[in-house]
Amino acid sequence: MQVVVVSPYGYCSGVLSAISLALKAKKDNPSTPVYLLGMLVHNEDAVKMLSGHGLLLLDERVAPLERELREVKPGSVLIFSAHGHPEGWESIARERNLKIIDASCRFVKENLIFGKEAASSNPLIYIGVRGHLESEAFLSNVRSAAFYDVKTNKFEKEKVHGEQPIVISQTTLSYLELEEAHKEIKKLFPKALIGKERCHSTSFRQDAIKKLAKDIDMVIILGSKLSNNSKKLEEIAKSEGFEARLVLDEQELRSLDLGNIKKVALASGASTSKETFLACKAYLESL
Repeated sequence: MQVVVVSPYGYCSGVLSAISLALKAKKDNPSTPVYLLGMLVHNEDAVKMLSGHGLLLLDERVAPLERELREVKPGSVLIFSAHGHPEGWESIARERNLKIIDASCRFVKENLIFGKEAASSNPLIYIGVRGHLESEAFLSNVRSAAFYDVKTNKFEKEKVHGEQPIVISQTTLSYLELEEAHKEIKKLFPKALIGKERCHSTSFRQDAIKKLAKDIDMVIILGSKLSNNSKKLEEIAKSEGFEARLVLDEQELRSLDLGNIKKVALASGASTSKETFLACKAYLESL
């Protein structure tokens, strides 16, 4: 089988930084419980690896994170995920005498800083996915922002007081979602100013899918179904006319029926490791 490598692949810089911080935290605190407040990154294999190093996961899929935070043993180490967090949680952590390590992605941090500054003098519209940790964290920290949900197209337009709002977004959305949201917002607010967009890694990976040659039989995206940026790559591939599949790793890849596939493009979300990518590439080339 011919395999076309879609670059970049492997962890993005934000994921690499978050994982490095988490592993260092456990190494520096070998006898102290070290908790991940939510999935550090949206990839089950990455979280499993961290658990293997002794880090303890407070899982947002099991219980609300604030409730889990309030039950952490005082004196423990607490790591905030790469997706950002409500700033009020830092106060809760300090009250419980927890050592805080913030693994927030720098693009998420920059987005929040920009949003706060913009909202101090302008109406602000935030485009995102309701329930996603990044969006929920931003909205909790910038309460005046009017939210536009790309999944439902529900828009809190009544919160926009002014003709020239600034528009920013969750960093992992697709250009397709943003184009549609911007179009709808511009209908209501023609003078809206489009501000910060996707992070660099998200943009590069999405653009690479768009540039694929049309003779590809299938596009395989390596990533978790919990990963917004990975799901967006699959959606973009399908919008470009490709047959596309999103799989977590080699084990899931082996379950695909690829009998009639001669040429595949292999891409990965930002929270899939280089090791997983290369293992999947080797498997496909062996077929």
